[in-house]
Amino acid sequence: MPTPIGHALGGIAAGAMILRDPTTITSVARRRLSILATFALLGMLADIDFLVFSPHRHATHSLVVGGLIGIMGMAVLPGKPLIWMSGSAAYLSHVFLDWLGADTVEPIGIMALWPFDEGHYQAPISLFLPVCRQYWLLDCWLSIGYAVSYELLIVGPFALAAVLLNRRWR
Repeated sequence: MPTPIGHALGGIAAGAMILRDPTTITSVARRRLSILATFALLGMLADIDFLVFSPHRHATHSLVVGGLIGIMGMAVLPGKPLIWMSGSAAYLSHVFLDWLGADTVEPIGIMALWPFDEGHYQAPISLFLPVCRQYWLLDCWLSIGYAVSYELLIVGPFALAAVLLNRRWR
């Protein structure tokens, strides 16, 4: 599973690719950084279950919750469908990246179709490295550093391209 850094980059890439209209960006937030920070937070938000709920990779890692993010966007910012879609896309990037990740903790995979299906799903080929959760070990921190470097190489270019293309349209 990707680290929070990988998920933040995924959220930025997904959200910024949809929300390309500069007038929409400035009407939502005066500063470009704040909308990108929002996308980064939405990209990491599904892991709130790791901190608050039990079990991890359950309801918050579903496509339904990604749709609910868009519905909440409708309530907060009526009449701005690009923002609803970009917020949902930023959130759903987390589900997609976790689906592509190497999971090492039972049950393997994510509950992407919850509440309609209680099955766990994982891509047949893992694109991302497993993340060590034994934080008290030095090897774990080295492993996490390696995983973050890998994610910067894999997801970073997409996030950078989305931000640069967004700037170009400004």
